Formats: sequence, C-alpha cells, structure tokens
Amino acid sequence: MKSSQSFLLFLLGCFILNHKVSSFVINTPSSASRLLVTISSKLSSTTTTTTTTTTTLFSTTTKTEKENEEDDSTTKNMEAAWRWIRKPLLSIGGKGAKTSHGNSLRQLLDAHTCVKVKVNSQNIGTLEEVFETLKELAVETGASKDVELLQIRQSENMIMFGQPGTLNLIQKGEYPPLTKKQQREMEEEEDVDN
Repeated sequence: MKSSQSFLLFLLGCFILNHKVSSFVINTPSSASRLLVTISSKLSSTTTTTTTTTTTLFSTTTKTEKENEEDDSTTKNMEAAWRWIRKPLLSIGGKGAKTSHGNSLRQLLDAHTCVKVKVNSQNIGTLEEVFETLKELAVETGASKDVELLQIRQSENMIMFGQPGTLNLIQKGEYPPLTKKQQREMEEEEDVDN
C-alpha cells in the first residue's frame, strides 16, 4: 500500500472516531490521493442523514444527498461520452509530443467534439503534464486556448480532450448526441403525449 493511501486511511480513522460514525463504505478511485467515503451518522434519535465526504491529503468537503445525485448523473454522462468515442484518434509515443501532434489534435477537435489520445510511454511525464503539453502545442497551431480536459484514465493511459463548452454539454446530458433509436423513442413518446 502506498504511503499516501496509508495516511488517508489514518485520517479516515481519526474522522470516524471524532464523529461517532455508525457505518461507512469506502470506494477508492484510481487516484491514490483521494478517498471517497459514504457515511451514515445519527443526528437525532429519529433521523439518519447520508452524506458523502471526499477526503484528500489535507482537506475534507461534505455534500448533501441532492449534490450526490447530481454527481452520479454527471458521472453517468461522462461515462456515456467516454464510450461514445470508441477509440483514440491520436497516439503519443516515447519521444513525446511534437508540434505535429498539436496540429493533429487541433484538426481532430475541429472535426470532432471530443478526441481520445493514447499515451504509449510513461517516460514523458504524467497524463496531466501530457495534457498541458498537447494543449499548448494545439494552441500554438491555432486551436482555442479553452480546449478542455474531459477525463483522464490512468488505467488505459488515455486522455479525452474536448472543444470549449463540451464539459458543460456533458454535465447537462446534451452530449453524446442521441442515437437514432433514442430519437425515434422520444418522437414516439411525444406523439403519444399529443
């Protein structure tokens, strides 16, 4: 276990002892710097409130059930967007990103709303650093400075880039576009309602 994970578990133990938590569930995402904890605690003898606490190395934030539902919806929408882009359209090798990669990314973003980029080497830095490098190269070749980082998947060594405003569309559920089958179903529902 990494030392940061051990430290987070220590912090979690302290939190549980100090707040008299009755039950909890731990979900650890791929990032070792975060720990997601769902906590049920008694506020009074008749009510139970479920809150989600995201604990990072140095801070804690608490969300209400409504905010958790919104996060679940955003997560589902992001997963749908990830699956909509079937494969990476650009690959970065061990020699790193060049101006030609930035130009290709700019062209791909002009043609597509989202683009997956596969990073085939660990030697060129973290995926976050590769994102920043590619974004700078794309901006140098004429892309908008507002190119968005939509998602990083460490397990797949992939980054999903988006045109400006794409993240907002995903959060609202407006991207990816509906399939023809979904469009027909919606039209049928509208006809039934009328």
